[in-house]
Amino acid sequence: MKNYILVIDEGTTGVRALLFDRAMKIVASEYQNLQLYYPGPEQVEMDAKEVFNATVAVCRKVVGNHGISAEEIECVGTTYQRATWLFWDKTTGEPLRNAVTWQDGRGIHHKQKLVEDKDFDKKFPGLAPYLPGNWIMMNLYGVEEDEPEFKKAIAGENVLFGCMESYIGWRLTNGAVHATTRSSAGSTGVYVAAEDRWNTEALEFFGVRKEILPELREESGEFGMMSADILGIELPIYSSFADQQSAMFAQNCHKADTGKCTLGTGAFMDFNIGDVFGEVPGTYTAITWQINGKKNYLVEGLSNTAGACLEWAKDQFKLFEKFEDMEEMATSVEDNGGVYFIPALAGIMDDSSAKGAYLGIRPHVTNQHMMRATLEGVAFGALLLMETIAKHGKGLKEISISGGVAKSSLVAQILANVTDAKIVRPKSVEATALGAAEAAAIRAGWMTMEDVKDYLDIDKVYEPDKNAAAYKKTFENWKKAAERTLKWDI
Repeated sequence: MKNYILVIDEGTTGVRALLFDRAMKIVASEYQNLQLYYPGPEQVEMDAKEVFNATVAVCRKVVGNHGISAEEIECVGTTYQRATWLFWDKTTGEPLRNAVTWQDGRGIHHKQKLVEDKDFDKKFPGLAPYLPGNWIMMNLYGVEEDEPEFKKAIAGENVLFGCMESYIGWRLTNGAVHATTRSSAGSTGVYVAAEDRWNTEALEFFGVRKEILPELREESGEFGMMSADILGIELPIYSSFADQQSAMFAQNCHKADTGKCTLGTGAFMDFNIGDVFGEVPGTYTAITWQINGKKNYLVEGLSNTAGACLEWAKDQFKLFEKFEDMEEMATSVEDNGGVYFIPALAGIMDDSSAKGAYLGIRPHVTNQHMMRATLEGVAFGALLLMETIAKHGKGLKEISISGGVAKSSLVAQILANVTDAKIVRPKSVEATALGAAEAAAIRAGWMTMEDVKDYLDIDKVYEPDKNAAAYKKTFENWKKAAERTLKWDI
């Protein structure tokens, strides 16, 4: 009997393969780190072939290491990081260059050349984001300027374009399916969510032929057959979900005025605005998902670095040795000792020039104070997003959290104290993978959308405590400190 769904969760810093049973419980999981490359200032890239090879490796391990055969798997669900793009040869599968990640900021320096066109907003409605350095065509413009041979190569007719979900999906199916979803396309800047179409004006301007774009499909649908080369038999791929929207789906944010915050590599605040397109200043609007022909919209704010700051603090700054040590170190002192950490390793909010910093260091400050300040800074970065949405009439009464950083009780309590909202943490913070599993299960006939709420197991609900007033003050002080890192032109 086929009792399992295999989920591929491909993120920025790692790829995971998980097996879910019919009760939507994780029964096995394997993980492999992914390498990021930094060829120049504000440049962040990945080798797409390495990502695919790691994907295959974890799929084989999760089956081979846990006593479950491929014949017991009903289907495959997939979820991906968004807006990490590449071009590849459709005959050989070879990328034309490294993939440019969503963290890459080189395109911001070329924005002025575009906005000088007086018809900019009319021509390129999808290219006026609050974080333009993260959006594909801005970055493509920068890459083209620096790499004339690449610009020449992408004009060829044997080339395909897509983000990581399109490339990995294409490779998994041996080139049979070249597709994406609206939840992924909406983060590219070349898809107009309000009109449900690719931004052909921008594509023409940048010299990208629309024929090389992936086909738009629903998140719960058919994405071809995973090649028998991987697990010995073909398996149908029944979902492809952008990571943030997949987490929203799993956390039952299906109705307007519900929201979640994913604290992974970056921090993402997503707020469901219902089935009618709308906008909130300081955020951008995207499609949450389209299932059974019905679209849903969200507004999103993001901070490029959350968990990435903790990885930096561990691996580069050597602040601590193991992630398990963070909470104990941070809570061994009563406060941050007057230290404030600004998690702007890749800019913050709409200022890509901002730089990360520790401010307020004095002789009495210990590693424990620095650790607490680091976790607080990550929480405060997420709170900026929540504050932006709340300022425009969107009430934040209950916020679901997920991602690796959500395991920190200190971070969760800070969010509750500053927002006065209930912060809901599920038993499994793998909400992204769960959403992909549920979307695949819907297509397989195992469940319906109405059943999703039944699979959300709550670990803990955090509510404001006696420290709420103090933390609101600390947050205000942190914002003053953060101002000193903005518009960094040294």
